[in-house]
Amino acid sequence: MPLTYRAPPTPQYWRGVGQGLKDAAGLLRLHLYAQAEDALLHLLEFSPMEGKAWHLLGRCHQVQKRHAKALECFDRAACCYKNQTSNDSPPASARLARMLWEQGDTGAAHAMLDLLLMRQPDDAALLAMQRDWQSAQSTVPLAARQEVMA
Repeated sequence: MPLTYRAPPTPQYWRGVGQGLKDAAGLLRLHLYAQAEDALLHLLEFSPMEGKAWHLLGRCHQVQKRHAKALECFDRAACCYKNQTSNDSPPASARLARMLWEQGDTGAAHAMLDLLLMRQPDDAALLAMQRDWQSAQSTVPLAARQEVMA
């Protein structure tokens, strides 16, 4: 029986970490704190080490005068940032890179793939993934690529 690839489960209506952060920041600017908090909590369920999400959640609590919760979120954000800037390599895997790609977070997917290729430059599966992604991006019209980058 051949092995088949099954995409890992993702939250319903998931748009990726980058877009989730943009959406939450927009909701905060519109003073829609309950919706921003909900969006950030969903994002953090999937990506609990996302320092920017913890920071935005802290701001959300802060403007609502929930200072203890805000401080906790800011502490978590600082911990995430500290972990990201340590000399340890960030967690990276081909599976996570593929999942980011499928969710439309192509920048993060490419960054992770680049990191994996630095570690394993001769890995045939990683090189094939890189070729596939490059050919997929070259077939996307320029206007669509610019829209994604905005």
